[in-house]
Amino acid sequence: MTLANPAQPAEAPKPASKTPKSSGVKVITIRVADFRSLTNIEVVLNDLTVLVGANNAGKTSLLDAAQFAIGANRRLLGKEDIRLANDEADVPKGRRAIVDILLRPVDDDGKIVETFPEGSFWTGLWGPGIAQDDDQDDMVGMRSVLEWSDVYGDYRTTRKFLKEWKPFAEWHDAEVGDIVSAAQIEAIALHYIDAKRDLEDDLRTRGSFWRRLTEDLGLSEDEVLKLEEALSDINKTLVEKSKVLQHLRENLMELKKVIAFEKAGVDIAPVPRHLRDLSRGVDVSLNSGGTSAFPLTRHGMGTRSLASLLVFRAYALWRREKAEDGGDEAHTLLALEEPEAHLHPHAQKALFAQIRDIPGQRIVSTHSPYFVAQSRLEDLRLLIKTKSDTTVSQLDVTKLTPDERRKLEREVLASRGDLLFSRALILFEGETEEQALPIFAESYWGATAHEKGFSFVGCGGANYYPFVWLANSFGINWYVLCDGEERTITRANAQLKKIGLSTIDKLDNVSVIGGKTNYEGHLIASGYMDAIEEAFTVALGAGSFDQYIADLDGKPGKKIDGKETTRNYNSAGGRERAAGDLLDERKTRLSTPVATAIAALADERRRVPPAIRKLFDKISADLKED
Repeated sequence: MTLANPAQPAEAPKPASKTPKSSGVKVITIRVADFRSLTNIEVVLNDLTVLVGANNAGKTSLLDAAQFAIGANRRLLGKEDIRLANDEADVPKGRRAIVDILLRPVDDDGKIVETFPEGSFWTGLWGPGIAQDDDQDDMVGMRSVLEWSDVYGDYRTTRKFLKEWKPFAEWHDAEVGDIVSAAQIEAIALHYIDAKRDLEDDLRTRGSFWRRLTEDLGLSEDEVLKLEEALSDINKTLVEKSKVLQHLRENLMELKKVIAFEKAGVDIAPVPRHLRDLSRGVDVSLNSGGTSAFPLTRHGMGTRSLASLLVFRAYALWRREKAEDGGDEAHTLLALEEPEAHLHPHAQKALFAQIRDIPGQRIVSTHSPYFVAQSRLEDLRLLIKTKSDTTVSQLDVTKLTPDERRKLEREVLASRGDLLFSRALILFEGETEEQALPIFAESYWGATAHEKGFSFVGCGGANYYPFVWLANSFGINWYVLCDGEERTITRANAQLKKIGLSTIDKLDNVSVIGGKTNYEGHLIASGYMDAIEEAFTVALGAGSFDQYIADLDGKPGKKIDGKETTRNYNSAGGRERAAGDLLDERKTRLSTPVATAIAALADERRRVPPAIRKLFDKISADLKED
């Protein structure tokens, strides 16, 4: 079999022409308690739910919890899957891991409805397991529990229907009913594809999606018989014409001297005799634009990983179609870990459409800003781990205007999707700070901003709103270095007011530059002329600053409040005024050399300007940084 190159967006497989109708059911919510790092969380699921967060935030634990509850291939769990607190040497035997799943009936368009249709597939499957909530709407709740059993002397799993769906604050106490059987889970079973997926392995692995899909090729009995006769003829011809195969058979005939069979014999079949065995030895080849086709084993992990995902999509579409044809229902629920693994940026962008076209519901954990950039705001779930506990946040987009939503999607997610993976956002107004602050951060912490997990974001015109709204909604730590000019403070206050926050003078995570000046003015007022002039020499050449003063003294300066000004560099403070003008006029060229010169000063306390040090001190205190 030969595939087109899936790494090229232009040649990516097209979406299926037929969109399957809704399965009639949807998983609405998952609740998890005391499962690994997940102490007590609730996650609302959409058709596509995108889990983001730093490494070890709990994304994989959440996928494993869902797999534990309703996975198609549930593995045995034990003590290591029960939450262990930081101050505990061992897991208390009385502690149990709980995972609750809530399902609701939906119509053909996937909209939640009040009741399951009478006589439907789902009512037949779950029967008395269908309960009613406080509004008398139909629901199906399933509780999976992992706990110690004194009877068996080991950890055991039970799965039961819930008779009620309580508010989150009381959910542990919900009343349970009958046991949930494996058959009652099968039609909604979650399929988990982890980051180690590889089509080359799937081709050889029993129970893989490839093997499930190819077990029945859909041929009639007569067609199977004819094709298997042809396979037998091919085997016979190969053995008759191959001296190597004949030599092997003759030597293997020595088996009869050891095995006491009266009529022992050996037959070699280079090609499988039965069609059902063909998928075990199948080889998939791929050509990339006119070159010879190469087996998948000779392609990179990115191609093999993506091919494995596309096979699952084929399996899900085929399974759904066969269920519809047979008058049954099948709800496809996919948990997918890091689909972007091993793919280059353009392929990561193209990948989103492939996942979007998989029928049913998809829960995707990702570290890819390209994937996040294409996601809907309401589909994002941010996981943050504080100490040993994980929290999950989602965005309430109901209060956003269309324009505010566009700004968030265009100005934040589309270009800065990496912000969702940050430990802290540090916001400022200009491009000067964008170059300088990472240098000061490395001087202050002894590590780069990337190593610390901090994102520095320039918000031209004090346009803090989309970044602060997103960070505030998701519970990401955010900080602002604000210029002290009155118009900047006025704009900043207006931006924060839209979010319902106090003015900047009342927020301790905002550091305002004093003296009603900007960043450049702050450096000069803080006594950094020595480092600034050294940077001028490095960046512009020896004597360049003196020449600048000589050339421009007495010439027109920039307008202030619409009024003309004249440069005065020879009176008291003239050299400082000249430095301020030069820094303002050549921001991008001088920002890095000036920050580098300051960070290299002999006096350690002077290596970070006061307003910036104040901000970094606050960040260190909040994040417990050394």
